[in-house]
Amino acid sequence: MESGSDNLDVMKFINVKGNVENITPHKIAVVAFIREYGLLKIEAKEMIDCTMAPKYRKDFCLLALKLIQCPDMEFKELEALLTDGRYNLLSVHLQNFCVRLQNIYVNGISALMDCVTSAVDKLMIEQTEINTCVVSRCSVLGFYLRRIMLHLDKLTFVQVVSLYKSFCLYYQRGRPGLMMRSLSKEKLNNVEPQVASTSQAFAEDPKSSELSFRMNIIDRDNSFEECQWSRKQAELFTAQQANLLQVNEDKALPPRQLQKTINRIMNDIPEYSDIHFLSFLNCIRMKEFCGAQDSLYNCFDRAVFCVTGNSSACNDRNKSFRYAALNRAAMHTKFGHNSLAMESVREALATAQEAADGSCAAHAAAWGALAGGRARRAALLARVPRAPRPAAAAAQLMAQHTAVNCVRPAEVFQILTKGDSINYLHAMTDLTMAGLANTAALWSLYGKTEMASVACQLLLNLNTKCNIGVGSVWHNTMALATAGAGALCAAAWRGDAALARALAAAARAPPARLVAARERARAALLAGKWEEAEQNIKQLASYDRWQSQLLKAEMFYLKGDATEALESIHDILDYCKTEDDSLHYMSLRLKAMILMSQVQHTFSSMQSTNIMLLNEALSLAKKYHLHYLAATAEMHIANVQLNMGCAKNALILVRKVLPSIMAHGSAYDMARALLLYTKCRIATAPTSGEARLQVIQSCCETLESVKKNFTKVGAQARLLQTWYLQAQLYNAMGNHAARNQCAFVYRQLETQNPVEPTNNLFIMY
Repeated sequence: MESGSDNLDVMKFINVKGNVENITPHKIAVVAFIREYGLLKIEAKEMIDCTMAPKYRKDFCLLALKLIQCPDMEFKELEALLTDGRYNLLSVHLQNFCVRLQNIYVNGISALMDCVTSAVDKLMIEQTEINTCVVSRCSVLGFYLRRIMLHLDKLTFVQVVSLYKSFCLYYQRGRPGLMMRSLSKEKLNNVEPQVASTSQAFAEDPKSSELSFRMNIIDRDNSFEECQWSRKQAELFTAQQANLLQVNEDKALPPRQLQKTINRIMNDIPEYSDIHFLSFLNCIRMKEFCGAQDSLYNCFDRAVFCVTGNSSACNDRNKSFRYAALNRAAMHTKFGHNSLAMESVREALATAQEAADGSCAAHAAAWGALAGGRARRAALLARVPRAPRPAAAAAQLMAQHTAVNCVRPAEVFQILTKGDSINYLHAMTDLTMAGLANTAALWSLYGKTEMASVACQLLLNLNTKCNIGVGSVWHNTMALATAGAGALCAAAWRGDAALARALAAAARAPPARLVAARERARAALLAGKWEEAEQNIKQLASYDRWQSQLLKAEMFYLKGDATEALESIHDILDYCKTEDDSLHYMSLRLKAMILMSQVQHTFSSMQSTNIMLLNEALSLAKKYHLHYLAATAEMHIANVQLNMGCAKNALILVRKVLPSIMAHGSAYDMARALLLYTKCRIATAPTSGEARLQVIQSCCETLESVKKNFTKVGAQARLLQTWYLQAQLYNAMGNHAARNQCAFVYRQLETQNPVEPTNNLFIMY
């Protein structure tokens, strides 16, 4: 115990530097800026009927607060900030400020000390009926001026000399005199009568050039830097950037620039642990595992040992340990290291239970639910937390868990609604957005694409504006990116190519890029452009390996290579047997089974096996409540029945399923469903007579909608098949003019966009 106490005392001694204000040239310039404004305000008050315009007072206060809180800037940046017109500043104020800086530069250390001490003495005088203080001692400016003066008084003479040298170099690297020349010479309109400048603009003094030459040859003491970060500036910067990384990553500093600033803060304040956590977040953002791990360990190493020697030191240290384990679990989950993540989850749960920290336990359970298997997820989420945020997050995870475990959709959405009510009650914008994104994903999973599109539009139109620092930003999280991807998917689903291209061009987040790559590959497949399709499928593989594998199998099938198609499908089915815990594994498995049935139906004469496979897919789809995939499987069963000669049964099944396809299907699915319906009606039509002519005429009208939808999605081969079938129907009716028109369009399309002829189209669904 004694050695532990000694270690704490040593750390307290080491951390003394962290509480000392770094006096830098920028801070001296800020003090001069505040001083000259205060003196100008005093002069205005002493004159009769003189007031300073409110716009100047307001902008000065805003600018002074910005200069106090922001990191140190070079003199060029300060000049640009004062003169670019963003703030309404008095010309005489800027002139006096330039004169004051020139006075410090020329007259030496005494002028520097006088600038700080006179600012406190003249601006913060005792309040009387006659004299009113310009700056209150308890105001933001008062605290800042007193803190600078206090720490300046603590400097040794050598340190003051080093500070003055640094100020001279800071001033030289700017553009001395340029700001003076750029100031407007027009009359001042803010004071009546005019307030004259307390000092005249300086004339060029030969002594200044001589002093500048002397300062350039003096070796600079490294104990002072032109731009050093104070503890409060670093804390503000860390809080703002961490918030932006969580709320809107695009508004945060670029990763390279942010890491460069982080390194500077680490160099200036090495004991500040939170900056290492910001570095951890930046590395997570760039998917850099080694840097994230090192930053996380550095952060919590400093947090553990930088505790005070009071009675709560042990509890603080335990808190650091358990939250270190929690963040380590989050890191490994982000990188897909599920086994390592579960080790950290167990450690965090154990330490949280020891300290009775329900919040840490709830968050650890949530990360364990993401990293663990199906049974582990159910066990962890069964411990419903009481805190609002963990409770809402757990509700969303529980909804996802139940959705992939055969629970009825009504119960799934009931769980999700409970979480949404907590989000709305406590105004948790990020979780509200995540709830809408989950709602859209669940509707899409169940095959209700219109409801999914509505949820995406609600999320995209949600007012997510929030204030960070002095500005405001909109939330731009992964949930919003998912909504954008959903809107892109809906546009491509409906065959709106122009809108899909516009959304794809604006897509930056991985979900939107994934959907854009998938839709490009699918469009190339429908158009029969195999090289382009193969290239897009390879690009899709970097986002989603198994979606790309499914499209590859479809490409081989359409090209007529049954062996390669079956090999790709078997890879997908093997993956689904082993990895049955992802949110899309069942839909992926069903799509692979349906595609395998198409391959068997086209290239095999054993239709009984094909029917069994489709019935198994239909049973699984109904078990997991995947309604649209169930409808798709039934359409394939009807197609097999039609080709086996059971046209009446096929027609009955198609009529049953067609409303679901027309309500929620894509333009391509609606077109081929209507085409199958047309084939079934022709096969079951009377052999002759007026009734047959009426059926054929109705089928020709239906084929117009089929052609329209195939044209939307660019399915060239299927479009040619439809024109060919329509020409045959018109020929059977005896309408030779319409037949010839269809034949002409068919030949023209075939000449403009030649496709490889295939006999598979006539038996495909």
